[in-house]
Amino acid sequence: MVKQSMKKYNIQSIIDWLYRISTLKWFNYLQDALIAAFPIIVVNGFLETILQALMTDNGFFVVIFHLEHFVASNAVLINQLTVLVQLLQVFANTIIAVQFSRNVIKSLDNNIACGAMAAFSFIILSIKLGQNHELIFLIHGVTFALLTGLGVSKCFDFFRVEVNKDDNDYQNALIATLTNIKPILCIIFCVLILKILNFEIDSNGINAHLHSIIQTALTDNHYSLIPVLLILFLRSISKFMGINADFLFSFSTRAQLVNLNRALKFAHPVAAVHPTAYSTLYSCFAHLGGDGMLLALIIVVLIIGKNQHLKRLLTWSFIPTFFNFSEPVMVGFPIMYMPIYLIPFIMSPLVTTVIAYPFLKYNIVPAPVYPVPNGTPGLLKAFIATGGNIPTLLLALLCLVVSCFIYLPFVKAEMRLINLEHAKIRSSFKR
Repeated sequence: MVKQSMKKYNIQSIIDWLYRISTLKWFNYLQDALIAAFPIIVVNGFLETILQALMTDNGFFVVIFHLEHFVASNAVLINQLTVLVQLLQVFANTIIAVQFSRNVIKSLDNNIACGAMAAFSFIILSIKLGQNHELIFLIHGVTFALLTGLGVSKCFDFFRVEVNKDDNDYQNALIATLTNIKPILCIIFCVLILKILNFEIDSNGINAHLHSIIQTALTDNHYSLIPVLLILFLRSISKFMGINADFLFSFSTRAQLVNLNRALKFAHPVAAVHPTAYSTLYSCFAHLGGDGMLLALIIVVLIIGKNQHLKRLLTWSFIPTFFNFSEPVMVGFPIMYMPIYLIPFIMSPLVTTVIAYPFLKYNIVPAPVYPVPNGTPGLLKAFIATGGNIPTLLLALLCLVVSCFIYLPFVKAEMRLINLEHAKIRSSFKR
């Protein structure tokens, strides 16, 4: 009993410590910036769900309801919707850059100019000209937006000029306007330099070279448990930090083809050559609701959460997350950069992979080898990829339940600490 109480106390102490870090000033700035972009992110999540599941040739609803004619006859609408989704992504990250820069520099009178320059900088850095001089939107991660906002705010702060409060409003406005010239010129110069460097990076293919190195190092080893866990750990860290690095973790194309050919030859997915490939484990058992198994978090909060605002926020986020578009939860809850959820966000996919690995390796359940339509809900991926195998579906449900229990103590602790803070605020008002 003593050991159990000590263990519980240690876990609770760690959670309390992580929560206290989450309430520091810079994390508050970050949280405000992410919340400001949430309406755009959640709308974009719904549009992306519709685009992937209903408006692609291999979409989930297209395949189920045989809507191929609908897709073919609405090509113009689909193209426009694709562009709109990209624009909303850039717009949401622009809001994050603006809000974060204004939060950092809120003590200055010229924070409006700072926010405007943050928007200008991020938009310029997010577009480039194609071969035919058409505009191409570069989808940068949230981290890039935050760094842009921070850099712009620090530039304005560097050229700060104290305003004499005794002067009249017109005089102060004139001083503030003249003060803005130097940081604006400095920011434009830095943006031009970054655009030139970005061109050099693209022309030398550094991104492709980095992708090649990772693929060469892990492609022949991603069928074993330890390399798979390492890949999942790196992917979870990059997602938690708001870094868009999906291209670095696109493995197992060859393994998928080999598995599919073998399954078609023997007319059964149990005959898979590589049943424990990274893509098989990740997409069907460690990606339910997106990275970090965030569908489990939503379920836990909706069941035990008493904060009506958080429950309403996650209710809006449920449908995109059910279809594996987790950005609304990452940004709106938020999960991204919040220390209290770092442990469950990383642990959930690792633990569920460890659970599913022996079931696939020893053919207890068939390996998911068949192609899955775009926008398929995470819970149904394993079921569809095995040709309708019920035990594999139950294994996916088991992984989801385990993830719920992993998130449970962290959600409980945050709710308890939020209630304590609210009680302190109410008592201070009464006094």
